[in-house]
Formats: sequence, C-alpha cells, structure tokens
Amino acid sequence: MKLFKCALVVKIKAAGSLCLLVLLTGCWSSVELNDRSFVRVMIVDKAKEGIELSLGFPLPNRMIPGMVGAGSGKGKPYVFITKTGGDIGEAYRKIQSDLSRKITFGQANTVIVSDGFAREGISNLLEFLAREPKFHVNANVFVSFGKSDDIASAPAVFERFPVDILTGYVKQNVTLRTTVKDFLMARYYGGDVLVPSLVFTSKKIADEQKPTGKWMGTDGAVVFKQNKMVGTLDTMEMRGALWVTGQLQDAEISVPSPTDGKLVSFMIEQMHSKIKPVLTGDGIAMHITTKASAEMLGSDSRLNTEDRKQLSELEHRLDALVEQRMNSAIAKTKEVRADAFQFAKYIDWNYPRLWKSIKPQWREWYRNRLKPVIQVNVSIKRLGTVQQSATHTEGTE
Repeated sequence: MKLFKCALVVKIKAAGSLCLLVLLTGCWSSVELNDRSFVRVMIVDKAKEGIELSLGFPLPNRMIPGMVGAGSGKGKPYVFITKTGGDIGEAYRKIQSDLSRKITFGQANTVIVSDGFAREGISNLLEFLAREPKFHVNANVFVSFGKSDDIASAPAVFERFPVDILTGYVKQNVTLRTTVKDFLMARYYGGDVLVPSLVFTSKKIADEQKPTGKWMGTDGAVVFKQNKMVGTLDTMEMRGALWVTGQLQDAEISVPSPTDGKLVSFMIEQMHSKIKPVLTGDGIAMHITTKASAEMLGSDSRLNTEDRKQLSELEHRLDALVEQRMNSAIAKTKEVRADAFQFAKYIDWNYPRLWKSIKPQWREWYRNRLKPVIQVNVSIKRLGTVQQSATHTEGTE
C-alpha cells in the first residue's frame, strides 16, 4: 500500500512538472545574434539641417579571413553608415530602416562628437544615451576636430577597428578619460567636464606604396561648460590635467640640467594625487598634493649623478614643471568659469552648508575666489646605467 502511494505521488509530481515545462515558451521579445548589428562607435556631427549620425558596425562576413564574402581577406571588417535628421532619434531610425538586422548598442564603447556640434551643446545626445537601456554609460567620449569621414577612413594599422585605437589611448593613459557617466554625474554641479580631443594628420607607413590617409591621434582636451564646448587645452595643459585628476599612469618629462642646461629625460611613475578644500578668509584654497617617482631615461649633460645636491635640484625642477602645467590647466578653466575639474563636489563633501549657500554663485566663486595650492613631490628613484663621459677619463693612462 505504501509503495502504491509513493508511486502515485511521483506520477503527480511528474505530471505537474510537465505542465510547467509546456508553459515555458521562451522569451517573446528575444532577438537572435544573427539578427543583430552591433554598434562599436557612435559619431555625431552638425548638418545643414539638424545633425549627422554615423554608426560603426563590424561586418560578420569579413571577420574571419577565408569566409564566404570575406573577399579573400580584402576589404575592411567594418562599415560606417551615416544619416542626417532633425535630431538623434530621427537619424537613428533612418539608419535602422536601411539595415536587415536590429541595431544593438550593447558593444558600443566610444562616442565621438565634432567640435562644431560640441560648441552648440550635446544635451540632446546625452538625453538619447541616458534613455537607451543597452548603451553603456562607461563609453568613452571624444571631441573630434575633423569630419566623420576622417574617422571612417583612419587606418587601423595595429588594430582591426578604428575604435580599438581610441580604447588603447584610454587604457595607456596617454589622454584623459571621460565617459558618458561623467557627463551625467556632472549635471548636478553644472555640467562642466574635460574631454579628450582627436586630431587627424596625413601620414604614410614605410611598407605602403601610397599614403594611408588621415592618421588619428590625440592632442589636448576640450573644456565643456553646461554641456557646451567653451575652450581648449593644449597638449601640455592636458597633461597637467592628468596630474590634477590623478589619471596619469606614466609620462616622459625632460628638464634642463643644473650644470650645463642640457636636457635630462625622466619617466614618471607611481603618481598619486589628493584634493582637499580649505577655507580661507576671502575664499577657498583647493590644496592639490601630488607625489610620484621618476626614473632617468637619458641625458647628454655632464651631470654628476653621485652628487645629491644636483639630484635635488633636478627634483626641484621636475616639481616646478609639473606645478606649472597643473596651474596652467586650471587657469584655462577659470578663464571661462567652467569647473571642469569638478572641485565643487569636494566642497560639497567637506563643507555641505557652505556649498548650499554659494551654489547659486559658484561660477563667480570659482573664477575669483578659488585659489589652487599645488604641492608636487617627484622623487628620483632610479638612475639607470651611469657611464662617465670621455672628458672625465682623459689623462688617466
């Protein structure tokens, strides 16, 4: 009898499980991978009427050499599709209407805006990106001093896709890193940020028989105020901004020798920055403390590396050069009253009552009553191989 009851229970459970499996019909809104077009990069430019939107896609039929449609290895493994519209949404819909696959932003990691579009403001673009659920807010943002076709024709010599070059720039910390998330978070303090800029120059590779077209590189940064481009930083000022924000990973710096004025080159490593606001009688002092180590790369100077006084003078010159770059970068933002380094959030964290009272007049405070107090400490840790010059060894035999 017990065995009969157990068998009956097992049959009932099995029947119930079968009914549940029948009800599981899958996700009604799923889209197969073969029916998707994955955006890698978004480029936004001005048009005569509205905007010009370009989306960069990898081409699946050219991803693997030898595949059908791969053209025997010839042809780029990506394509840029461009449409114009009154706004981002309209241009996006026009691109989608020309594709046989569903556009997906899940792999988009770079947004590039032209300088002309940036000057008019990118608030509408940020609104579109914030509302697109599949777009990663950690996507990098660049400002291009060129047209969208310059980016599309940029040779991807070391990478398969042009966007991978930009990702490499960010990973190597050769330029600032600014993301969509940075823009969205900056809205609370006025929408002021720094964005790395791109430039295009004609270059030729030695192995090529003809010019490679526009070569894409980084050069300086752009100052945004309330989501509009209002100024620029040159390359040295951009590197000063890397010191202020603590984004610098390594960098080469040269300073004149204290003995004969010839340049001595160093590699800067292990950099750390700390920012702390301090109230003063007539404003706010923004204390920025930076520490780093340096390794000597090369020198044409007759510098005596065993003389501690001369090494101390070199360290002092390194400190002064870095401090000058940092001050210059901050000064550029103060000229346009754009708190691009977002010093406001440090005041808000440390002095919330003060911030609440000065927030309506913060831009005037930033320009006239905020004083950067920069302290740089670069220590020379390694001198490398030291070889005496011929003038030091003459007459020894």
